[in-house]
Amino acid sequence: MSYNNVKVQPVKAQLPLYQLVMQRIVQWIGQGQLKAGQYLPNEWQLAEQFDVSQGTVRKGLNELVTWGLLQRYQGIGTCVTHKNWDWGDYPLMAMSKVLMGKSEALWPMAEILSIGVDTADAETARQLHINLAEAVWKIRIVWRHGCHLIALDEAYLPMRYFPDLNVRFLHQRSGLYAFILHEYGILLHTLQQYFWQQCCTEEQLCLLKTQQNILYLHWGKLSKGMDSIVYEWRRRCLNLGELSLQMNSIMPESHNEKN
Repeated sequence: MSYNNVKVQPVKAQLPLYQLVMQRIVQWIGQGQLKAGQYLPNEWQLAEQFDVSQGTVRKGLNELVTWGLLQRYQGIGTCVTHKNWDWGDYPLMAMSKVLMGKSEALWPMAEILSIGVDTADAETARQLHINLAEAVWKIRIVWRHGCHLIALDEAYLPMRYFPDLNVRFLHQRSGLYAFILHEYGILLHTLQQYFWQQCCTEEQLCLLKTQQNILYLHWGKLSKGMDSIVYEWRRRCLNLGELSLQMNSIMPESHNEKN
């Protein structure tokens, strides 16, 4: 099926003001205007810039702190964390350091392998609340920590919401979620997550550059927009090696005094 055969305009809902504040700040992060470790202007400055109340700004910032994208430091300010938005809520940690009682959040780097058109199988249709065999984008992503391949993602998004995604996205350097926010005005966040064990397919093992036919940890994630529509179903096969997932909460990042 050719993507050119599907030309549906994306859905853009009218959002509360605090969610529009969230969108703007996440756009700054995705576009590199705000970088990891950088502090935001204070709430009054942001309120004046966005032409909203200080309470509206605070509510938006608090939501992004809950998501792990921002971190507040009393008496200092609010800064951008090192979290990789596309990776998800749980950072990696080196088991050797965990056993020594140390905790240092590690965020892997993504590499897009392919973007193509597929039809929704029963599982994908059920998770995305779409029709069986409906057209979806299938995006394959590998994740690296250093030189090690640690995960393979297969992400599925309904084509009805993201026309021309592959043509546009291939020319962008930002992450998938930042691209979706910038191009379609959809701010994605996690709805549900699942973990299970199963063997990988031969193709998955080849992409992860391993031949071990063992049970691997799999991570499934549903992401929705602020309009409560489920836009993405993502399956991840993990080959962690000497790493672990920190599951309880986002670890606070080390920080420097604000200049």
